[in-house]
Amino acid sequence: MVNIIIADDHSLMRRAVREVLEKEGGFSVVAEASTGQEAAEKAEELKPDVVLMDMDMPDCDGFEATSLVLDKSPHSRVVIFTAVHEDQYVFRALQKGAMGYITKDIDSEGLLHAIQCAARNELCIPGPLASQVLAQLRRMHEPFYPSRLAASATAYRTRRSARTSVDNENDATSLTSAPTPSARPLTGREQEILDLMRKGRKNREIAGELCIAESTVHKHVQNIFEKLHARNRTEAIYFTSQGLQL
Repeated sequence: MVNIIIADDHSLMRRAVREVLEKEGGFSVVAEASTGQEAAEKAEELKPDVVLMDMDMPDCDGFEATSLVLDKSPHSRVVIFTAVHEDQYVFRALQKGAMGYITKDIDSEGLLHAIQCAARNELCIPGPLASQVLAQLRRMHEPFYPSRLAASATAYRTRRSARTSVDNENDATSLTSAPTPSARPLTGREQEILDLMRKGRKNREIAGELCIAESTVHKHVQNIFEKLHARNRTEAIYFTSQGLQL
């Protein structure tokens, strides 16, 4: 059962989404919220699997509301549910830790699919928006070759599926030896840090949660970038989300 909070300032929208979800088996709407702060408070209390978050809330935007929810309930997943079709909004949502970005013209099947993906910790961006994100990545990083994204994502999936457990000694060794891109999988610690990066955590926050030095987090993040051929957090998150549903 996927437990869901619907956060939208329009009661008719909340009711319509609730009806769609409750017609399907496997979904339970545990609460509704009309503001970002209310969504965060209910997330802290109920610890939902997924929070479906409108972008335009009365007290804050969806980005701030996403941060509030994840601060209160770090294991919840946020899916932005909005009328806005803008690639820069998708980037900001990912940076804040959202696991999905869907628009309100999506059909019922797409909505259910996005929520299921988020509950499985998989990123979901529908095809047209995903194409805009790829175009934005190319504009942001020159030279950027179109094949690089697919190659990096494929290499990551191959390494991830072949990954065996890595003990703490090997994890520590990886900090002192230069990583070999495309040759080694992420260590257990690197995967932990990547998961926290997906939630929008900064290095200092990651260090606090994992009880390690901020400088150690920085080294792990650099190793992650090298292994994934990523130039920044947005690319790292995007490349490792196949998982990514287009």
